[in-house]
Amino acid sequence: MKLYIHKDILYSGHPWWKDFKWLLDKKYKNIDYEIINLHYEQNINDLQIGKDDWCICRFGHYEEDFELSKRVYPLLYKKFEGRVWPNKDEWYYYNDKQRQLEFFRKNNIPHPISHYSYGRDDFLKWVEENNLEYPIVVKKSQGAGSEEVRLMNNWEEVDDLVSYDTVGGIPIDTRWKSGQFIVQQYIDIDHDIRISIFGDKILFGKRIHHWKEDEKKRFPYGWYYGDKDSSLDGKSLSYEEIDKIKHIGIYLKEITDKHLKSKIMSWDIINEENDFKVLEFSMGFETTFIDNLFYYDIKEKKILKIKNKKKYNAFYTYEELLKTIGA
Repeated sequence: MKLYIHKDILYSGHPWWKDFKWLLDKKYKNIDYEIINLHYEQNINDLQIGKDDWCICRFGHYEEDFELSKRVYPLLYKKFEGRVWPNKDEWYYYNDKQRQLEFFRKNNIPHPISHYSYGRDDFLKWVEENNLEYPIVVKKSQGAGSEEVRLMNNWEEVDDLVSYDTVGGIPIDTRWKSGQFIVQQYIDIDHDIRISIFGDKILFGKRIHHWKEDEKKRFPYGWYYGDKDSSLDGKSLSYEEIDKIKHIGIYLKEITDKHLKSKIMSWDIINEENDFKVLEFSMGFETTFIDNLFYYDIKEKKILKIKNKKKYNAFYTYEELLKTIGA
């Protein structure tokens, strides 16, 4: 087996593939691999693939990256005869909140009242028909980390939004102006829960919403560019907290297995202690874990602690991925 790992060059900072390379060089020296930019069709065509080789792609959310990725994914899927991560079902819903909304409806997954708006009149009609009150959550179909999510008190605020060239360094495209985005019922909460599935392990984390107390912090996660206190916005759940909501993790694990055919997936939920709602799901590309983290084990049917050396906790996703593909 040989791994072909996508080398993204569109992002600054420390890219995902470099961490993967470090882990393979230090801990898995027996695994053959190649780092290659798979956004280029010629690079794909030149590959000499073995019957057990795998393609691993951390495709990003930025528009340029996503457009390139959409073009080459079918080529990679054909070239590797389906031995690609993310798989075909995962990729179909990746970075597309409109498709995820359709997925929730099709599979009767509880979620806030939501709608894909096609314009001002359509938006206002939806608000009236569902007897909703402002504020209303609006978000672009693509994007991550709440960078394209807003809380609007009236329709006019959408028009005000597009008067800026960028928000947080991200260009605003015309879909904000046209009204083509996801609109969603606002549920007043002070945190959300991320449930991350890794094979038979279900992990839980809490993200605190500080935007109500600090106007500089971005809705909803309480994080903003340059925020040195962002680590305070999230924390792991205790044994007792997991015990109360483990049934939600088990339910989402079943959905992940059955409908996404996936072994690695993260789900964002709210109102977990009452009538919980799912906001969205995403690939667990860059999840970092601490020591002594509690999780629910499907096979053991109980809450356990992760047994993992501290220096490798940051590479937990990579190691679970290697297990998934049988490397």
